[in-house]
Amino acid sequence: MIRQIIIFLTITAVGIAQPDLKFDPFDWIQYRQVGKVNSITFGDRFAYIGTQSGGIMRFNIFANRFEESITMAQGLHSNTITAVHRSSNGMLWVATPLGIEFSFNEIGNWRFIDRNQISLDSRTFIERIGESQNSVWLGTSGLVYRLDPVTGVLTGVMSNPDETVVWSSGLLQLRTNLSDILIDFTLMDGWITDLQSLIHPNGQQINITTITKNAFNEVWFGTEDGTIFRGDNTMKTFTPYRFSLASNDIWAIGGDDSFWLGGRLGNFQSGISYLDIDRGITDVYLFDNIINMDETSVFSILELKEEIWFGGENTILVYNKKKDYWRTYNAQIDGRKSWVTSMLEVGKNIWLGGPHGIYVLRKSDKKIIDSEVNSFFKDIFIYDLAFGDKQIWIGTETGIFLYDTENDFIRNYTSYGYAESDVIFPGNPTDFTAFVKDKYQILTASRLGILSFNFMDRQWSNAVNPSIFGGLEIKAMALDNDIIFIATTNNLVQYDMKKNLLDVYNYSFIGQVNDMYIRDRRIWLGTTEGLISYHYK
Repeated sequence: MIRQIIIFLTITAVGIAQPDLKFDPFDWIQYRQVGKVNSITFGDRFAYIGTQSGGIMRFNIFANRFEESITMAQGLHSNTITAVHRSSNGMLWVATPLGIEFSFNEIGNWRFIDRNQISLDSRTFIERIGESQNSVWLGTSGLVYRLDPVTGVLTGVMSNPDETVVWSSGLLQLRTNLSDILIDFTLMDGWITDLQSLIHPNGQQINITTITKNAFNEVWFGTEDGTIFRGDNTMKTFTPYRFSLASNDIWAIGGDDSFWLGGRLGNFQSGISYLDIDRGITDVYLFDNIINMDETSVFSILELKEEIWFGGENTILVYNKKKDYWRTYNAQIDGRKSWVTSMLEVGKNIWLGGPHGIYVLRKSDKKIIDSEVNSFFKDIFIYDLAFGDKQIWIGTETGIFLYDTENDFIRNYTSYGYAESDVIFPGNPTDFTAFVKDKYQILTASRLGILSFNFMDRQWSNAVNPSIFGGLEIKAMALDNDIIFIATTNNLVQYDMKKNLLDVYNYSFIGQVNDMYIRDRRIWLGTTEGLISYHYK
């Protein structure tokens, strides 16, 4: 009876850390820059890899690939994992700077124990987790903490365990000698070793941060750049695996079957990411390591037949897919600093939009050409560009304009098409920040509501009342038939325009949404907290 009471009180205290119990564990998925690897543990199918900023990566041992990571999107309180341990009874134990979390099914329904509940002071962090026959153990730099293996209740604090403990890996000590492990093995994919650290194919020295063996006596180790190495005892090789973004601050998404990602420069290494979801691989192009690729924030991405264009600060980065090389081109206009907020392919040219207007570049030589468009929109902030109904749609700080590509004519949107009786065009200049379209219509976003223009009957109508999104500035939109996703400055809105059904997502792990893309009933979000996908019903 006493034990039952203790269990009840403990579970009540720690609670269940889930975004919303109506979601399956991987309805929401977060992709991040993982940072260094701190800990590795093994389950029946997966290696669970605790990282500095990317939560827990899951590596499928049998398929040799990464699958969905466990992050704050699954209910963790932090994406910084200092230690991880999969116990013999199938529970997953996780240490973060905030405390301890554990799950009975290894992926969701996380129980959280605040560090104060296990008497951890503010300067002490859990460096490794292990288990004995009757307890779970937490290792720190000075003491070990013994917990009940079911409830997480603290049952003892001591200098050393009084039982035999099987530990999962933690951070290596500086004195650790790695030469005996590395000397008989060959590193694959261009990596080499000096028997104490690793040398990346680009020449960068990379330190090993944690090392362990699985049940098959395979040696695994993690590194400071997030790369995982799996040993093959038969072939005497270490094969590298990596699944990480270049940055957690994503402002632009490009591509269809796979994604190119760009964002703001951070305090650490940054660059451009390529993510192949179906194959479970990433490529990272770091500015420090790529020739002819200048460092810049990226605010827009345009995929052409042979090239990918990245709009940055005073800069256009161009990647040639066929020849596999990068080039940097100057996009500074009249000596003024600017950034490229949007790009659009128009025949043999590329239109660039930004805070100082529109500038037209030739695709062939990336040179700015003289155009009346340049003069008309001089010093007008351009938010977004789109093509539809043989018109180029231009969203600006002073309204919507349409450029007739056949007749070389610019008109205001209020003089184009027909309006339903209840449509009132904004009488004062207002920011039109985003477009989204399908084959039947284009939707335009402002604080005063979202308007729709039907390409078939050439008619304007009200699509979304501003009360749906709180009249806030709209950062991005995405459309799937009657379902529209609206990203504002502080939330994400899902609205069924036909059924008048509304969902608002304010989860902390989302951050600010800057760009969106829909594929196969998943919405992909470029956010200040990484790339996030949501499988909506």
